[in-house]
Amino acid sequence: MNVLVVGASGTIGARVVKSLAKGHQVTVIVRHKHLVDRFEKLGVKAHYVDIETELEKVIDLGVAGQNAVICAATAGVDGEATEIELLDRTVALKTIDAAKKARVRHFVLLSAYGADRPNQFKKEVYPFYAAKNAAEEQIEHSGLTYTIICPVNIVDGEGLGLIEADEDLKDVKDATISEIDVASILAASVDNRALFNRRLEVKQGKTSLNEALGGDESFESIKDNRRVKQQLPRYN
Repeated sequence: MNVLVVGASGTIGARVVKSLAKGHQVTVIVRHKHLVDRFEKLGVKAHYVDIETELEKVIDLGVAGQNAVICAATAGVDGEATEIELLDRTVALKTIDAAKKARVRHFVLLSAYGADRPNQFKKEVYPFYAAKNAAEEQIEHSGLTYTIICPVNIVDGEGLGLIEADEDLKDVKDATISEIDVASILAASVDNRALFNRRLEVKQGKTSLNEALGGDESFESIKDNRRVKQQLPRYN
């Protein structure tokens, strides 16, 4: 399968790429030139984008010929407002538009728990959830086959491969999920028909990742990768 990963400059996206590159033809779009060689050494086709001047052009180029797209671009809930507007809103919306034009078979979006109710949040974090909400609404009305993954608070730590996934999670106060498990979920979603046209909220739990997602038991959770952790920011 040909898969485009948008947002591979951060650790979550980079882990998704390393996992998928073992069995798929992966393309990435990155905004740091030094990452191009690093991904190409993994057998991954990499497009550098000057995000200020050629974003739409490079996204269209990257999406062309893809069977699936994973949009993991995010500034994170604590990101600068300008970065949130750029990554969580503009990049996501332009990627969805390009995927629709290219008739991509499946679109996987990294969103956030609570993005369907952005008005409940304080003004300090409202821009993040509002941007995620805009992307969710765009993909849900795009006509594309989609999967939306909405993790609770993302933290450092080992990926246990044990999660809880539901369209309406309960008991989320103080709930967390590791960035490694988030990356595993995104990678496992790309060709999982059980997740087509679904919005899933996810947190650390007691069920194996594959069972929770209703997918292929042969899929392996992503293992911790200290080198990725040391060289890349979580978000991008």
